[in-house]
Amino acid sequence: MAELDFKDHYIGYPGHPKFQLNKIIEDDALRVIVQKYEMIIFTNKGELLGDPDFGCDLILLLHQTKISSQGVKSTIQKQIKKYIPELDLTNYGLEVKIFEDPERWQEVMQIDFKISELEVSAFIV
Repeated sequence: MAELDFKDHYIGYPGHPKFQLNKIIEDDALRVIVQKYEMIIFTNKGELLGDPDFGCDLILLLHQTKISSQGVKSTIQKQIKKYIPELDLTNYGLEVKIFEDPERWQEVMQIDFKISELEVSAFIV
C-alpha cells in the first residue's frame, strides 16, 4: 500500500464556516479529506483541466428526470473511491435526499457527509 500524504494546499475562503485567515497548508488528515470531498461534489465534470472525469455533476443530476437519491449517492461514492484513496468506504456516512421546494417550483438535493466528528452538509438547487 502506498504511503498517504495528509498535506494539501489550504483552499478555505472567506464565508466558509471553517475559514482560517493566513493558513497556507492543511495538514490535519480529516480536514484534507473534507477538502477533497468538497472539491469533488462542487466540481462539474470537465472543469478540472487534465482530468475530465473529476467531479459529480450534481446540478446536472438534480435536473434529470427520474434520478434517484441512491443513484446520486452511488455517483459520489465512485468519485470518493477514485479520488480520496485514504478514505475507506466503510468509515464515513453519506446520505442524499432529493425533495421539492413548492414555493420556488424546483427540486433541492441535500447531501450529508460525516467522518469522525466532522459533518458537511450541502444543498444543491
